[in-house]
Amino acid sequence: MNPAAATGSPSPRPAIVLVHYGSPEMTRRCLECLVQVEGPDHWAVVVDHGPDPGLEQALAGAHPSLHVLTDHRNPGFGAGCNRGASHAFSALGASLVWFLNNDALLEAPILPTLRPLVEEHPDVALWATHQINGTRHEGTYVHQGWYRRGLRTCEYSAPPGCKVLGPSESLGGASLMVTRRSWERLGPWPEQFFLYWEDVAWSRRAHELGLPLVLMDASVLHLSSRTIGRRSRLQVFYNARNRLLLRHQIRPDARMARFFFGLYLVQKRIFQGRWDLLRTAWDGVRAGWRNEQGRDPRY
Repeated sequence: MNPAAATGSPSPRPAIVLVHYGSPEMTRRCLECLVQVEGPDHWAVVVDHGPDPGLEQALAGAHPSLHVLTDHRNPGFGAGCNRGASHAFSALGASLVWFLNNDALLEAPILPTLRPLVEEHPDVALWATHQINGTRHEGTYVHQGWYRRGLRTCEYSAPPGCKVLGPSESLGGASLMVTRRSWERLGPWPEQFFLYWEDVAWSRRAHELGLPLVLMDASVLHLSSRTIGRRSRLQVFYNARNRLLLRHQIRPDARMARFFFGLYLVQKRIFQGRWDLLRTAWDGVRAGWRNEQGRDPRY
């Protein structure tokens, strides 16, 4: 039953969407942290991409308002976010979705600050927090001229304590928020990447529409690539392929620039001494040159 239908109006409760893959321990720890830090006044939607069965049982008792959606085909991170958001908006009546990586942790509550901000600034496309990644304080990614080609600066006054991104910047997808209104204007996450750079492409779509992107003065703890492993074959392949894939989508005419950028991605592994990843990086570069999309059966 739709909770919104029971009350006759949309639920004011936000939903937090986690895309799960791998061991349930990280996802369970994230859910328990959400209850401890944020309290129980939100929905938790976990999209289970496997690979093992039994996640719902493994997460039992971790969150009082938990919904587990199972799809062990693993269609990719963007597709998982879209399924979770669609469930939150349509089935639960949520007015706000917070996409949070399942290996992230909170030190302080964020929703009490976020909820009034989104009500006061309904024109913002996407909100995000900083990410504390070891010694690095992340939250936005800065790109070169290929990314901002054709984009204009969004003239929007930043809310107190926040930053409005320029056309060379994108928000990080490990802690990203969207309202129902902005979801309908912006459209869903790009699904063609399978893994990595979906957040960069989604941010660019907002830039193209002239919609503001806002970084809040708040943070989550997130050590990147813990789920699949830093510099794993999966990470190296999709990171290389998708960087070229996005460049192809933005500037399909810049073939020579993509060629030399692909060579740069391969030679990085040589200088790192990672000969074991050289073939993987080359596979990713070739797939990017060919504009191949979605999940690659080799990885």
